[in-house]
Amino acid sequence: MHEFMAEHINAGGKTQFREYVGGLPHQWIFDNLMAEAGGERRILSSAMIKEAVTKFVARASLTVRFKGLPPGLRLRCAQVYLTGGAGLGMDDPVAYADDPLLPSLLVFAAQNGEGISGARLFGFDEFEPALRPLMAEALAEAGAGGECAPPAPVYLWRPLNDIAALCSMAAQGQLTRSVHGGLSRSALNTLKRLTHDPTLTGKSVSDGEPGHPAGFLIGFCLEEGLIADAVTEYRLNRHRFAAWSDKSMKERLNRLTTCALGFLGGFGLNLARDLLGRCEGRWLSVNSLVPESEWLALARAVCVMEFLGYVHSGHSHSSSGVRFAACKPVDGADDADRLFAKEPKRDTVVMSDFSVVIPQEVSPAELFEFSKIGVLLGFDKVYKGQITKDSISNALSAGIDSGEMRGWLGERRAAANVVKTVDEWIREFSRLYVNTGSALLTSDEKVTRQIASIEQLRKHLVEVSAHTVFRIRPGSEHKVLDILDKLGFDTREPGELSDISVRHEEKLPAVYTGLFTDREEWRPLTDFSLIPDTPPPVMRWTKYSAELKALGINEMIQVVDYALLTGNALTIDYDGSASIQQSIYTVVPLSIDKGIDAAVEAEIPCVRGRKQFYLNKIKRIGVVAK
Repeated sequence: MHEFMAEHINAGGKTQFREYVGGLPHQWIFDNLMAEAGGERRILSSAMIKEAVTKFVARASLTVRFKGLPPGLRLRCAQVYLTGGAGLGMDDPVAYADDPLLPSLLVFAAQNGEGISGARLFGFDEFEPALRPLMAEALAEAGAGGECAPPAPVYLWRPLNDIAALCSMAAQGQLTRSVHGGLSRSALNTLKRLTHDPTLTGKSVSDGEPGHPAGFLIGFCLEEGLIADAVTEYRLNRHRFAAWSDKSMKERLNRLTTCALGFLGGFGLNLARDLLGRCEGRWLSVNSLVPESEWLALARAVCVMEFLGYVHSGHSHSSSGVRFAACKPVDGADDADRLFAKEPKRDTVVMSDFSVVIPQEVSPAELFEFSKIGVLLGFDKVYKGQITKDSISNALSAGIDSGEMRGWLGERRAAANVVKTVDEWIREFSRLYVNTGSALLTSDEKVTRQIASIEQLRKHLVEVSAHTVFRIRPGSEHKVLDILDKLGFDTREPGELSDISVRHEEKLPAVYTGLFTDREEWRPLTDFSLIPDTPPPVMRWTKYSAELKALGINEMIQVVDYALLTGNALTIDYDGSASIQQSIYTVVPLSIDKGIDAAVEAEIPCVRGRKQFYLNKIKRIGVVAK
């Protein structure tokens, strides 16, 4: 299989082992980090802790510690590192101190905005390389199944071709969106025929999963700025796409892998690599690799790995559910550019019926070149496309020069009827256009020559070749456009859509970020002394659950009353007021004022005094065990 980028972060946050140990109670350090030292001494010094940590993080020490775990805990430790930044769920998060894996110090428990009730287990980034072979072995024993036939070898640059295909659709105005904001049915169906991304979806909002709701491929192109959100559609940013195409295939594939980590929340791709290498030629079962609560997350990761060409997947008729296996390794997989250069090339064929056949081994740049004249329809061993009047008009409106189109047809030895018809479509498009921007008109030849001779002025103007210029009467714009449309004219001007791409470019930062990095901060839990034996019950999947929910004033009053009645704490996403900054707080409610300015009076742990949180300033609220 292909090489993953080395040493990606695959744990929650960037917690270092030294920092974690520094926050642990002394007794916990004596019992679990320094137990082998023996003796009755119960006084710790920073030098002692530093020495113990240095010994613990050594590869040999980590290996001994991992091998000393019972088989069940070895598997669970491997599952923690496999789930990576998403963490592994706990059977009873509130009683996290009783988890039998924590004393090994190979993992740690952490909480986010949901409080202790949402605690999960994470691994240490610095331990993963040393433990990786041992964890891969534990996972292989649990998840490996029967033998499978290897799939046909795939081209390493296939994911890059998928990106080029998506951008081709955006260039032709096909990447439309539904009224709900998601991909339209036609766009989604075409994308599924053209690309290999099994994460694609038409949803307009995410359902709690990380990454972009439309899928990894759309999310990546937005992250890189290759396409821009134009409300009713995703539109190509030609400047960004040109810069992306100039990079080497290796560099682009590495960037794709980096974004995959963000999309999956830091999933343990390096550990997955070792696992796949160990189980080459055998199926791996999702249901056997991780607990039921993590099946969906792992299946999602398998979909992304399948898109990247690392695995092929399938469904089992038994209870093992989704299964996957490693793709056959490709010699020299670390240099996609060299492999592409060695690959035998076949020509693109333009048929007399205006259909086009493009070989699958074509480069991403050449595949996108077709969008200058035609529209891609599907992929089945070869890419299939069609040259139409609309595709020619769309390309011209995007600023594609008519000479480039004629040159593309000439290089592919298109039939005479195709060349002649395309010439006629170009002529028809060039007959007229309607412009709504600012225009400078001259009616005197001497003035025209004067303006043309001023270089500082000319660089801000575009000369237009026109037979006659008409000014549309104010208020008659729609009527004029409707009449011209019925007469068969395309009223768009050459380069109209490319100007929109430039405007989107101005709004974008140097690198469009945020789609794959919006993660709540996970804070390690190091207090093992204040966990109640019988925590108060919390109603899950309702407005009284630990999950932060946006509620109305009346519902929030009910939630606060419930917390007061049961003795639970509240987690509040607060918008800020005169004496309280905007943040997420976990507070102990004391009373509630249900008047006009409804507010809950509460204490913030470790902060003296009481604070008033106004309900109209609370964006989201949840109930957690105190």
